[in-house]
Amino acid sequence: MTVHIAPRKTMSPLHFNMHAMEFLASHRTPLLTQFFLGASAFGGFDVYLIALVYVVWNKKLAVRLAVVLSLSSLLNILLKLSIKNPRPFVVEGTYLQKWAVSPKTARSLAMEYSTPSGHAMGAATFYSYLFAVSRRWYVRAFAIAAIVCIGASRPYLGVHYVEDVLLGWALGLGCALVAIRYASAISEKWGRVSYPSQIGTVVAFSLALWLLSVAVNSGSVLGQPVQILENAGLLTGVLVARPLELRLVNFDPQSSALLTKAVRFVLTLLLAGGTSLLFSEGIGAVSDMPTLLGFLLQYLRFTAEGFAVICLAPLLFTRMGLADSAAARAD
Repeated sequence: MTVHIAPRKTMSPLHFNMHAMEFLASHRTPLLTQFFLGASAFGGFDVYLIALVYVVWNKKLAVRLAVVLSLSSLLNILLKLSIKNPRPFVVEGTYLQKWAVSPKTARSLAMEYSTPSGHAMGAATFYSYLFAVSRRWYVRAFAIAAIVCIGASRPYLGVHYVEDVLLGWALGLGCALVAIRYASAISEKWGRVSYPSQIGTVVAFSLALWLLSVAVNSGSVLGQPVQILENAGLLTGVLVARPLELRLVNFDPQSSALLTKAVRFVLTLLLAGGTSLLFSEGIGAVSDMPTLLGFLLQYLRFTAEGFAVICLAPLLFTRMGLADSAAARAD
């Protein structure tokens, strides 16, 4: 169970438009609320979409999406901790009445900071990059719709200011544009770094970000710095697994029929979920403790999930005959 820091009453919220929030809260309809709850939930499916792209379409694109989204999420958390703006209605204590989410979700979100919106920033990063690399009109149309609907859902549900979403969209688009412009050059330079140095670099980068998040969180290791470990762990797993997959398996994601691709996707999700479950069951009590060992295990849990998707899953379904392996053909 992740522990979050509660916004303190002594904080001064940014002077964002509360009239807009009050208007939205008082003009909800059951149908629109269900739609935006679904759109908001869809904003957390990016990892599943990356897995889908990876096992059925384009490995390089999926890895780049994972890296760009992870870096965008890490930046978002650091900005939230630096700005320290509480969510709408939290300071006045009316969020349980004003938010269109479950009480359990509301209590969890109320203990996190608001600016900028992580959903809006992540959606803008992920889908802007997808828009840029795809030439299919329906993929581009879907990307635009996802950015708009996921972002708009947050102020409608009351959990973010409109300004949070606008800032999230701007930052996410900026992250995507930087990635589009420099991803190939960075990837080429990264590929020239030795594998041990790659591992050391990403681990050191993760540690540095976590220490920075603790520093801007007034020295507290609790709260959103834990989310830094989760996103950094996933990034580590992807970057550690990618060279091994190319060397040991190098599967072709477009090989096999559509039904077989669907089976690959399901197996990938099961393997990732099983990896997470093993960590939760085996070391759950220890990983939930606010100790250095607990934080390390949280980091390793998400590292293992990323590794399972990028390397273990391809190894499994190539051994099962569910995909062609370039490494096997070379033999």
